[in-house]
Amino acid sequence: MPNSNSFFDRLSANLTNATRTVSQNLKNSTDASKLMSQITAENRSIQENLNAIGKLYYDICKDEPDEAFRPMVEAIIKSEQRIVELQESIKVIRAREPELVPVPDGEENTEVKEQPVSSLMVCMGCGNTYPQGTAFCSVCGQRLVPQYQTAASASAAPPVTESDVFVNSGINAQESKNTQFCPYCGKKAAIPGQPFCDNCGHAI
Repeated sequence: MPNSNSFFDRLSANLTNATRTVSQNLKNSTDASKLMSQITAENRSIQENLNAIGKLYYDICKDEPDEAFRPMVEAIIKSEQRIVELQESIKVIRAREPELVPVPDGEENTEVKEQPVSSLMVCMGCGNTYPQGTAFCSVCGQRLVPQYQTAASASAAPPVTESDVFVNSGINAQESKNTQFCPYCGKKAAIPGQPFCDNCGHAI
């Protein structure tokens, strides 16, 4: 009968050796990778110094290079000249203007400009309205304002009815001292101190 202790000893030794082999291989790979990184860094440093040496030589000797360096120096000079030409071409391209289609006569300016609208003058104190050019209200003496101030506001405002504006009605100033009227549509404010017209939405 085989010795069981000898079998387990061999099994344990084999497992230990396998574990140590894997661990050592991993350590070897890690250490080698670190050294490879250092080699890469040194090669990068060499390349940077070589580039610096080449740039220094080119700056110093480009007018009279040694024969061994002449082809490379001439190639660099030619590339620099080509870069200048390309930069000038870029400036020309960026300055190009579009080819516009001729505009027929009478259609050069199609923009519709807002024109002031001639309208009545309204009193903000008592609501009386007056012809254009009147400056002050004959009932309460307040300065008048245009009923519509621009073409846009005039077109957007609702029509004025007789119940909205007292047209030269001669209303007593004392009776209407707390009454406000919208200068855009002439609507009487619903409550004293109302900031916006509930009819057209403009500030009162």
